[in-house]
Amino acid sequence: MDYVALFTGNDSRWYPQLVTALSVHQVPLQVINAPVGGRVAEAIAGLAPLGFSGALVEEPRLQREAAEKLNRLELEAAEAGVVDALRVQFGEVQGHLLLPAAVRLAMEQTGFNGARVLWLGPAQPGMREALRLASKVHVMRPTPLEAEDLLNTLPPPQRGNAVFDKTQAQALAGEVDLVMYNGGPLPLALLQPYHGLLAFEEPQQDAYMVVDQVISPAYFRQLYLSRLLGWVSGVDLPPEDFVE
Repeated sequence: MDYVALFTGNDSRWYPQLVTALSVHQVPLQVINAPVGGRVAEAIAGLAPLGFSGALVEEPRLQREAAEKLNRLELEAAEAGVVDALRVQFGEVQGHLLLPAAVRLAMEQTGFNGARVLWLGPAQPGMREALRLASKVHVMRPTPLEAEDLLNTLPPPQRGNAVFDKTQAQALAGEVDLVMYNGGPLPLALLQPYHGLLAFEEPQQDAYMVVDQVISPAYFRQLYLSRLLGWVSGVDLPPEDFVE
């Protein structure tokens, strides 16, 4: 039996989905829910001696703290200052950030390689790598400073326009293939029948009826968990099995 830890706070959204996927396939792997509180360094140090293959790190606070405590970080995790996956290799713990890879996989699965993107909401960790497949990225944020800060994380050829209100965003609708929504206002008038919608946060339900293709927050989390568990444990399970 192999073991993977799940570093969480008091309440985990990931744990039930991980248990469901493992029970469907009856693989010799167990996920141990580990509410680590403020003892992140101790939890990391205990992985190798206790025989864990690694850990998934759920909460944003823990993701930041774990990155600060680790000596070995892959490039994306080091640049973002967060980790969501830890793997024990030769007795040492290495931190990775797999969220960007999950975003790219979602874009690939829906045929949006090379898409023109409109990003709505706060940035995600590792956004530069997450949007590597996009040809152009436009951003809608409430203030010019927030929009420019987000665009400046991207290489110059990808940087599109920064817009600050619904009217400006609607004017960009014809130049966009994929809307990526990470919270905040989502004016339905800017969504078009030919758009895809990749939502990290739940939008108003009418949004799903307007666009051509949808990746909901629930399905994205399934895809993300499949990627995380596969990388940490080597057990690859289909996203569809990580149901809530």
